[in-house]
Amino acid sequence: MKNKNSKIHRIIRTAFAVILTVSLAGCNYLDNPLKDKETGEDINLLVLDFNFFNTRISVKLLDAKDGSLITSPATIRFTGENGNDIVTFSGDKKPEFTTSQGQLEVTVDPNVSISESSPFTFAVNVEVDGYNTLSKGFQFQAEGKKTIELQLSKIADEEESEMGGEIIIGDGDTTFIVSGLQAQQLKSAAVEEKPYKIQYEFTPTEILKFEDAGGNLLFQSKTDLMAAYAADPENFIKLTISKFSDYKPETDVVNIDGNPVSVLFHKLETGKLTSLTIGGKVVADLNGGKITSTSSYTGLPAPDLFGFAQFSEQAWDISGTENSYTSLNFSYTLVKASTEPLCPAGSSITFKSNVISSFSIDADVYDNEDNLITTLNFKGSFPETFEVENTPQKAVKLVFRDNNPAFQPIAPLEIADFCSGNYEVTVSPTEGYKEYQIVLKAFCPDNPTIAVAPTYSGELRIKNSDNPWQGADMTGGVVDLLGLPDQEYQYRLLWEDEWEYSALVTEFDENGNYLHESGSNIHSELLEDGRVRIYVEHNFSQDVCDDLGW
Repeated sequence: MKNKNSKIHRIIRTAFAVILTVSLAGCNYLDNPLKDKETGEDINLLVLDFNFFNTRISVKLLDAKDGSLITSPATIRFTGENGNDIVTFSGDKKPEFTTSQGQLEVTVDPNVSISESSPFTFAVNVEVDGYNTLSKGFQFQAEGKKTIELQLSKIADEEESEMGGEIIIGDGDTTFIVSGLQAQQLKSAAVEEKPYKIQYEFTPTEILKFEDAGGNLLFQSKTDLMAAYAADPENFIKLTISKFSDYKPETDVVNIDGNPVSVLFHKLETGKLTSLTIGGKVVADLNGGKITSTSSYTGLPAPDLFGFAQFSEQAWDISGTENSYTSLNFSYTLVKASTEPLCPAGSSITFKSNVISSFSIDADVYDNEDNLITTLNFKGSFPETFEVENTPQKAVKLVFRDNNPAFQPIAPLEIADFCSGNYEVTVSPTEGYKEYQIVLKAFCPDNPTIAVAPTYSGELRIKNSDNPWQGADMTGGVVDLLGLPDQEYQYRLLWEDEWEYSALVTEFDENGNYLHESGSNIHSELLEDGRVRIYVEHNFSQDVCDDLGW
């Protein structure tokens, strides 16, 4: 691994670092880029870019209930066939990444190619304080800018359900059955019935092995057990499950016939046992006994794949509709999935506008019965065309989220066949917003002869506002965007686990000259097309350049 890391670092340090004497000597905004502005002495300014990374990945950690960004400390691991090919922008491969920002910016080793014939298969595994762990599989069919949204369920949002039992007399041993469906009815008649049922089965043979906290058997004989049941049938077994079922459908990866396959996937419910009482006695140890859990799908139509599932290194294994537990410390994941083949490359969608701007646009995808299928994220600059990956061959409707104050609401897009066709989406600016261009040159704190002109995902919003951050994708240190005049904005880039902020005010004189003091060196000019170009020379407050090896 060390040799591969060294190879990536050599690429960064040599092939893709551009000497300004060649590439930027004629740029007006640098005045004379080879002269120190204070002393007039010659300098050698080296500008670094990240445009040799063909695939950049933005990972976002979202609360599954309300969709908010999770800012608790998180640990992220990439596993699977290509998990080790995901690196930092300094070229480092790490066994795990940490962030407390709810986001992570990583990239794919530029030595690794991605295509339909050679998909990039990996999984993301996330642990966050106060949330249930999450694993999700991915298969990229093409290079490009990717956004991954991960839904994590908060432990505090789980519903705690106490289940009662009923007795069923079979041909052989008596079986006690505790039904999840019955539990919902016990708790509230107003609870919406789920299209599936989970039940737990106990036999006297197994119960007779169970022990209390003192290590004593709950019952000495089947006669004692049945007598306890007869004394209070309704309360004989009390099973408490903490569960969550508000997950959205999405695309995930499932092992089918031993191969990882991208499918339409829905995590129906996750849960865990929190307490078990039998005959008024708290069970502390199954002591070699077992609890059997079975599931059935009660809705229509029945899914192609349904049952309990466990995540392996890069995909889900759906084990079937029955689980046996030999420990009280058990949890489960119930899922459904479609085996309908997905097209590696689907419809082409072009986003266009009458303004010059970058954009980050999110869309929820629905079928013709208004069932949510998955979500999509588009990040680029107008006009830009995207070929959607892993699409079902069916009619769909894209409903665009209204989460960017710079754009007017975007009309839904109807697509007849999500596996083919070319479509255009017109995006209009919100009234009052103006076009600007930012040119960022970020200097290393310990070496003013080295600067970074990032090709990187950034975000912009009015300082101290409640507006959502606008995605603004920067290329070679240049980003076109929309903003309101006479406002103080913050533009930020996430490096490792820290945001790097630059502040600017969109107020200029009639000639386009910048009028405000700033923590960065800022000046501006009026372009021929009427836009204002804002030059920002920013000193990093962190040693990004140390990470890059400079």
